[in-house]
Amino acid sequence: MAYFTSMQNFVLFVFLLLGSSVLPGQSFVSQLLCIDNNEACAIADIDQDGLKDIVAGRNWYAAPDFVPRPVRALAIHPPDYARNNGEHIWDVNDDTWPDIVTTGWGETRILWYENPGEIGLQKGLPWAVHVLAEVGHGHGEIASLRDLDGDGIPEYIINSYVKKNPFRVFRFVPGATPAMEPSVIGPRNSHGIGFGDVDGDGRTDILFDEGWYQQPASQPWDQQWVWHRDWKRAGGSCPMLVVDLNQDGLNDVIWGKGHDYGLFWYEQLPPINDSTVWQPHLIDSSWSQAHAQVWLDLDSDGQSELISGKRIFAHSGKDPGAADNASIYSYHWTNASQTFNRKLIAQSNIGTGLFIRAADLNGDDKMDLVMAGKTGTYILWQE
Repeated sequence: MAYFTSMQNFVLFVFLLLGSSVLPGQSFVSQLLCIDNNEACAIADIDQDGLKDIVAGRNWYAAPDFVPRPVRALAIHPPDYARNNGEHIWDVNDDTWPDIVTTGWGETRILWYENPGEIGLQKGLPWAVHVLAEVGHGHGEIASLRDLDGDGIPEYIINSYVKKNPFRVFRFVPGATPAMEPSVIGPRNSHGIGFGDVDGDGRTDILFDEGWYQQPASQPWDQQWVWHRDWKRAGGSCPMLVVDLNQDGLNDVIWGKGHDYGLFWYEQLPPINDSTVWQPHLIDSSWSQAHAQVWLDLDSDGQSELISGKRIFAHSGKDPGAADNASIYSYHWTNASQTFNRKLIAQSNIGTGLFIRAADLNGDDKMDLVMAGKTGTYILWQE
């Protein structure tokens, strides 16, 4: 029989027993699902049993055991990127089974992997792959799936790190064979992307490193959007978060340096001469590569928190701070002082890739986190 002289010793015992990272004084326990270089993941009920599953790269993981089950082969884009940077869930062929829409570094197409259905999932059959659209280049930094125009059907947006590539949005088109077609919304692209109502007109705009594209009042796919060159910041996070932090009626932007030190919030001030005005505030500069972030109510207190952390080897070890230990944090906003209070969620070998996903995976009414990066795919269970 084991005896424990302190809670810290008890936590250490659990760590040795489970083989997972347990942080004394914290409320998350990690579960390693797979070791690979994949950096994209999503959460959905893949097998329609009422439980939330995980998809990440070459595997999907069925609740409640989350044992890896095959989806596809996943090539490496040199030097160390798994060829997957935009994994999202959508029932593409309208057969009620969730499919995977994806692209990857160096990939010139948008692909969808067809859910093989009940029998195919039970037998572990590979998912058939189909082409939705030709992109024309392989310079995608990340791809997002968002319903920008509010019609209930999401669009696929590829953020390119090559500035000369036009900014395009890919839309599903009706027809017997699933397909997407592009709409050019602006002449310029750049690393970093965000979505939200910048100007308060009720429509979703697109932010990137060199300003923001304003969604037109009507027919957004038949014209280019107005490009507001109100800032120029290099290496922005994916995503930038659009949130009215100080509750003044103007949406602010939470922005991280994806390939350097620095996590900031930019306070939106009253406009001057039809241009938005922004006051930067530092959130944290103690760790680098804040490439991925999410805004959600993690502790169920009725107020959302900022969740972010170091993306491991975002540039294959060439970024400042690349050799530092990885960490995941939650930042709790206090409006009275207009400051963030940082809390540690995980550290050591657990970092982010391109996405941080959240859901209550075990039905305990607590939000759990899922992230896939170059040290593997993890669930962070909230205890």
